[in-house]
Amino acid sequence: MSNPDKIIKEIDMLNEVDRQIVLRKIKEKYMMQDSILLNNNYDWWDNEADEIYNDM
Repeated sequence: MSNPDKIIKEIDMLNEVDRQIVLRKIKEKYMMQDSILLNNNYDWWDNEADEIYNDM
């Protein structure tokens, strides 16, 4: 088993609260801050419900 697979397996075994803490720490350490902010800014937008994306 590769190291990434082992890490994912360990994360999967955590409870939801601990998993969210670990994922937040990974985001803070390894992801660009701009991409996290952009992602959080558009959380409210439901693309599926937007008429632009529905077939007419």
